[in-house]
Amino acid sequence: MSDAESTYLLGIGDFSRFAMLSVRMLRHYDERGLLVPWHVDPGNGYRFYAPAQLKTAARIRVLRDSGCGIAQIATMLPLFDDADALRQALADHARSLDAAAQQIADQQALLTTILEQVKEPTMPVTVEERTVPAMQVIALRRTVPTYGAEGALWAELDQLVKTSAGLPREQFGPHAGATFYDADFRESDIDMAVWWEYTGDDEPEGFQRTTIPEQRVAWATLYGSYEGAGAVCQAIGDWVSHRGLTVSGPMFNIYVVSPGQTSDPESWVTEINFPVAG
Repeated sequence: MSDAESTYLLGIGDFSRFAMLSVRMLRHYDERGLLVPWHVDPGNGYRFYAPAQLKTAARIRVLRDSGCGIAQIATMLPLFDDADALRQALADHARSLDAAAQQIADQQALLTTILEQVKEPTMPVTVEERTVPAMQVIALRRTVPTYGAEGALWAELDQLVKTSAGLPREQFGPHAGATFYDADFRESDIDMAVWWEYTGDDEPEGFQRTTIPEQRVAWATLYGSYEGAGAVCQAIGDWVSHRGLTVSGPMFNIYVVSPGQTSDPESWVTEINFPVAG
């Protein structure tokens, strides 16, 4: 490089000030191939940048500050020459931020619940054994992405009931619930069915009329929001284990007071049941 060319280059310190990126980050971006110096002195290893690279540095900075990681930045930088593609990539990133924000909100809500439980001792869980009689139900079974999607499944079932002929409300019994068919706990893609007790003889269109058999269960009541389900399941598991029993079928909930009846989580009452044998 000639002396004339070098007058147009900026040392890493000055470039750092103009670009508003630390020297440490500039070295990091160099190592990752995002922003390679225009010239590196072979004798002392000093990095030099062309003024035109300030535009690239500004793009890296704004993408970084919007939550993009190194890999995303590397993918997006070339898209600044394609406005449509860049808009699509930014929209995709915005949706991922929405999902992350919801996850953080859920975590904050859980922390609030934990703090409240620390302040006030958790109500002891009473586990008992009983026989749940056989019930005829109409059920809607789906594989849903998360347990939180159960509400959407209920909305679908409710809509089917409203649009189906020959299903008068007096043919529905007092019990409603959800059954979880996976043999183990799953974080996603949960196989579940929501159901209402049904005394009619018609075969409803769009969902299944089936009979839940008589079952011997270990059960306990969850009072309040479903965030407390873990403690109830833990208590049932301890109770079952100490009595030498085994789980013999899918877990199911019976909703005594449900979100469909009241929006106040403190008023919800759920009976959690595990079929047992032994």
